[in-house]
This record gives sequence, structure tokens and C-alpha cells, in this order.
Amino acid sequence: MHDFPLVVFTILSQLILGGFVTLWWLDRKKGRISKNSGLLISISLLAIAGISLLVSMLHLGQPLHAPRAILNFKVSWLSREIVFYGAFVGLILVYTWFWFKEDRAKRNMTGWLASIIGVIAIFSSAKIYMIPSFPAWDGVNTMFTFFLTSLLLGPLFVAAFLTVKGELDVNISVLSICGLVLTAVVAIGYFSSLLAGLPEAVETARLTFQHGFFWARIVTFLLALGLLIVTYKYSKLRNVKVFSAAFTILLVSEFLGRYLFYETAVHL
Repeated sequence: MHDFPLVVFTILSQLILGGFVTLWWLDRKKGRISKNSGLLISISLLAIAGISLLVSMLHLGQPLHAPRAILNFKVSWLSREIVFYGAFVGLILVYTWFWFKEDRAKRNMTGWLASIIGVIAIFSSAKIYMIPSFPAWDGVNTMFTFFLTSLLLGPLFVAAFLTVKGELDVNISVLSICGLVLTAVVAIGYFSSLLAGLPEAVETARLTFQHGFFWARIVTFLLALGLLIVTYKYSKLRNVKVFSAAFTILLVSEFLGRYLFYETAVHL
């Protein structure tokens, strides 16, 4: 699929935002994350950011001309996405350095700024697709979907790391369950609006319901929800294996959903 690089880039960039904000918030509120854990998670996020940037270049006809895209910052959401996402990754690098230097005050300040810039980057990314020529994209659902991916994947990514050393002292399952419930509500509203919309929107819904990936996404979604409900009720199951399994299942589910996002959209 021509849009596969975009599937990978959008999912990974949103994962990074959710993971970074989770790490920064836990460090700021709890202050019980060790230097080694903080560095490991931060470096992992940087590595994923590097992969996402490399993959995004594959979508460009002339990757070496990518820097020129920022010249349209005043009028192009794509240019804004590139600028803000680049700044976000740069701030994560600075944040990682303050973990290395064990400077919690500067780490907190950098985390505030990076979180704000990261949110703007994902907002810009969503705005790229909110265009009238694609009825299935031109709505608030696109914005909700992009940020919900951050909420679903980021906290579990960090939780899997922190449980290894017993440094996760909050029940992250609550946040994940709430994210899944909200995702289901948004999805119901989205498909209801498609079925009541323009013929192209109705066709998008039909193509989605007939696609095997749609039903695979529902199965993976329910599996992850069931697993997280179990971890919520039984604290002994909040370990790296369970959180890693939940994260992996949701990662697959989000990839399936994002693939359908691009594959089934019908142009006016």
C-alpha cells in the first residue's frame, strides 16, 4: 500500500507523545523513577522517533527535498507538522540529557515544553487529513483518533518498562481502560455519522465493514480490554509480561485501524 509509511509514521509519532507525557508526568508527580529507567525509556522513545522519521521519508517522491516542506509553514499543516514534530523530538533529546545529568528541575521544565509542542505536532498531523474532499476524514473523529492512539499506546509502553524494576506505583490499567471505552464511543459516533452522511461516507463505512481487518481490529480491541480489566482487578497480574502483551495487542489493533483509515476513505 502506498500509504503504509504514513500508517507507520502516524502510529509511532502518536505512541511517542503518549509515552513521553506518561514518563514526564510520573517523574514529576511521583519522583520514584530511577536514572537508569528514565534514560532507558527516553532513549527508546528517541529510537522510535528516528524510525518514524526515516519511514516517513519513504512516502516522499524526493526525500532529499524534505527540508523544503517547512517553507510553507504559514499556510500548510504538513509544514507545521514537520516543524513541530522535529522540535518535539529535539526536546526529547534535551530531556534525555537532563536524565543523564540527574537534573530533575530542568527535566520538568523541558517536559512541560516538549508535551505542549508534541500535542501541537499531533494536532497538526490530524489537521492535514481534515479536508472536505474526503468526507470520512473531514471531522473531529480524525482528531480524536490520533490523540486516542497516544493515550492507548504510550502509557502501556512506559508501564512495561517500569514494572521490570518495580517502579510503577500507579494503576495504569485504569487510564488504559478509560481510553478504550472512549475509543469505542468515538467509533460508534463515527460510523453513525458516516452512515447518515454523503454517499462517499456511506461507501467508506461499507468498505470498512466488509474488510477483514475491521473484524480483526474488533477482536484485538476486545482482547486488550479484557486483559486490562483483569490487571485492574488483580494487582499480581500487573507485570511486564501482561503489560507487554496488552501493548502489543493494542499496537496491532491500532495499525489495523490506521490501515483502514487510509484504505477505505472515498474521495468526493
